Amino acid sequence: MHDAVVAAVHHTVVAGAAAALVALAVALALLWRKRRMAAARSPANGAAASGSSSSTKPLPVIPLADVERTTEGFHPSRVIGQGRHFAVYAAAPGIAAKRMHPHLVLGDPGGMRFPAAVRSLAVPPHPNVAAVIGLSEGPGERVILVERAPAGAVSLDRILGWGDDAHHVPALSWRQRAAIAAGAARGLAHLHAHGVAHGRVRPCNVLVNASSGGAARWRHATTRLTDYGLTGFLDRRDDARADDDVYMFGAVLLELLTGRRWDGGRLADWALPHIRGGASIEVFDVVRAGAPADKEEVRLLARAARVALACVGNDGRSRPGMAEVSAILSDVEAAYRRRDGALVGKEEEHDDDGDESRLSGCLLCPGRSIHKADMLLRPPL
Repeated sequence: MHDAVVAAVHHTVVAGAAAALVALAVALALLWRKRRMAAARSPANGAAASGSSSSTKPLPVIPLADVERTTEGFHPSRVIGQGRHFAVYAAAPGIAAKRMHPHLVLGDPGGMRFPAAVRSLAVPPHPNVAAVIGLSEGPGERVILVERAPAGAVSLDRILGWGDDAHHVPALSWRQRAAIAAGAARGLAHLHAHGVAHGRVRPCNVLVNASSGGAARWRHATTRLTDYGLTGFLDRRDDARADDDVYMFGAVLLELLTGRRWDGGRLADWALPHIRGGASIEVFDVVRAGAPADKEEVRLLARAARVALACVGNDGRSRPGMAEVSAILSDVEAAYRRRDGALVGKEEEHDDDGDESRLSGCLLCPGRSIHKADMLLRPPL
């Protein structure tokens, strides 16, 4: 009789825990889906939103016990990523839990600033940003809930051929590189429009999600920025700035165009003189992406190269804003879309340099290149 009662109680407890886990997973999934649907309906969906973060809904604080249930007590089988500061766990559908390493929590990175610092990262949903959607903390625990990367998403450093499995990743065409650059620029412009500096703009924090397989894997890929805004309270620094993001974005854009690593600023030393001298074609990654098909494509890539020059070749006061950068690169992306299926005819060829003319006042004369390699060499999260 006693054994039967114990078994019944055990069954009831297990069933109750399972029901609570399912309910929490559904609640988190609905929250995430609601935010994404709101972004899809927003007129600012494809560009930086105007206004400030004052209209952004505050991030929810999720009880730690609920997060532990969705991750099965932070079970090793739920780990989907590891970094310098966090272990990343699969939580509810579409959501990942970034759990700060316990020894860092005990070392108090961020300390009492953790809740306020994470809440300051709340921005309206955007298709080019993997958003922070909640936080949780308890004794010895600090957890950030973020949008989970879709299946098949690959970081840009791997796509460019710098990962251990690079030989399994198809090379990017110029059209695909233009789309990735434009998407990342729109995401960064969105963060800046809402008062958030990324602080770690680098290829490993640019995720590319393929929409198809085979040779056309990246043809309609989407780009999302990840791990934004965490520099301050993790590194005990409060100086992450938008103009530094612009510089780092220019470095990533140069890497996309040349297929070469930043290498502490040596890439800029080599590439910028060619771009300033009107010989951008000398720096393009023709080995992996192929030579530009015609004069129109050369012109499009030269526009992107001049944007990189304006971002990297200037001091902070002279760099363009990400809204300007996003507008130009989105125009380049749109031009590639118009080219789909056929090359642009001769009647459409012209010498107009488009929106990058607004950057002409930012372009420096040779010899004033400024490198902030230390910003790009910070260890990733």
